[in-house]
Amino acid sequence: MFWVVLIALLISVALLFIFRPTRTAQEKAIPIDALSRIHQEKAKAQKEFAEFIRTPAGKIWENHPYWDPAICQKISDGQVEPGMSKEQVKAALGEAKNMKSERRGEVLHEEWAVEGKEKMVLRFEENTLKVIERR
Repeated sequence: MFWVVLIALLISVALLFIFRPTRTAQEKAIPIDALSRIHQEKAKAQKEFAEFIRTPAGKIWENHPYWDPAICQKISDGQVEPGMSKEQVKAALGEAKNMKSERRGEVLHEEWAVEGKEKMVLRFEENTLKVIERR
């Protein structure tokens, strides 16, 4: 009988070590000033987002939420930069007047002539704008 009680006691102690909480509720509590800062930052971000969505760039982003908002701003301003996709360039500048394409090895190279505010030749590798030549 003694051995049964001893084994039960040892098992109980082992279970307490295995399943004991690592932190108390008080330790998990976030300080009030930190919570206040978090809520202020959240409110600020929500306000900025609401303002952004009302802009032309925000409308573009609503249709393409996977595009970076900074890229959407450039598109709404009619600007392009290396690294943009063909779809982003078309959204910024419209359709190209002349397009040439050739495959060199595994890579598709395209050249677009665009006339808008200024004349440009845009060079793409696959789907990515690599070079902007202003004329």
